[in-house]
Amino acid sequence: MSDLSVRNTQASPRRLADSLLRAAGAQGAALLMPPLTGDSTDAGQVGVNAPEFQQLPLAPAVFRAVRATMQEAQQDRYELMISGSAVATQVMAMQLSSGEALFQMAAGVIVNSALFVIEAVSVSEVLGQVYLYRLLLREAQKQLTQL
Repeated sequence: MSDLSVRNTQASPRRLADSLLRAAGAQGAALLMPPLTGDSTDAGQVGVNAPEFQQLPLAPAVFRAVRATMQEAQQDRYELMISGSAVATQVMAMQLSSGEALFQMAAGVIVNSALFVIEAVSVSEVLGQVYLYRLLLREAQKQLTQL
């Protein structure tokens, strides 16, 4: 017997990714976004006032260390896997064209109160719909101390 019911197959990969990320110990992450409008006061124009960054929540997400061959003075790398539905929600809220545009605008990612820099973004998709984003991250504090 075959299943002849009518289903929306477009949403299935996203729901599956959401379920798998939650089952794998999902946690929250947040994109650190620069302010959309500049500070027009005199103090803001000369840099006295620090800009107010906005944190966009992304959940479900899974954060893990990436296995790599250890070399001297090599920074640790991390991977953040984010649900495509969480990114789509933020893309719509920010009125952007794609998830890639969202990640290009971001100043960093906050996970467990630590700031990380985005090095690369890759996507997994089915039938043209992205269901999972993978971000390659480096810890921002370690990067600053090595300069």
